[in-house]
Amino acid sequence: MKDNAVFHVTKVLVDKTKKKQAIGVIKEQYITVGIKTNGIETERLKLRRVIYKARDGKRYIYITNDFSLPASKIATIYKNRWMIELLFKQIKQNFPLRYFWGESDNAIKMQVYCVLIAQLLMVVIRKKAATKKSFANMITVIRLHLMSYVDLLEFIKDTYKAWRKTHNASFAFST
Repeated sequence: MKDNAVFHVTKVLVDKTKKKQAIGVIKEQYITVGIKTNGIETERLKLRRVIYKARDGKRYIYITNDFSLPASKIATIYKNRWMIELLFKQIKQNFPLRYFWGESDNAIKMQVYCVLIAQLLMVVIRKKAATKKSFANMITVIRLHLMSYVDLLEFIKDTYKAWRKTHNASFAFST
């Protein structure tokens, strides 16, 4: 919801905003939001607004139409959903599926599985290398040097050192 959105609070279920040390669900409200068509309010939606405060002090505001789940469960679902969104964003940026190798459902599924496996392998390699490189830079370096004879983990940790070590060894044999 935008910061300038207008809503009306119909019921306050939880309000721990005055407690500075409160963590978790700090506010839960039932709200109504008007829907305008051609500038005229035609109907009002009944929604639920949950404000969650993380351990780092950051506040997250969730709007939902689910009135049955506990507020803590709503916050957990949104947190997990956000992690999935970040995964798909990372896949779209680093492994773009611009075209598919086949037209059958099976061919498309296999290509998507290959991308997911490649993504998982890159995450494992990045953790094992304990690098500070961004994920996109690491993918680019690996993509460019995939057929080079270098130790992958060493190459990711210190690209220039591994590259010099490999090329100095190959030049030594050529003379």
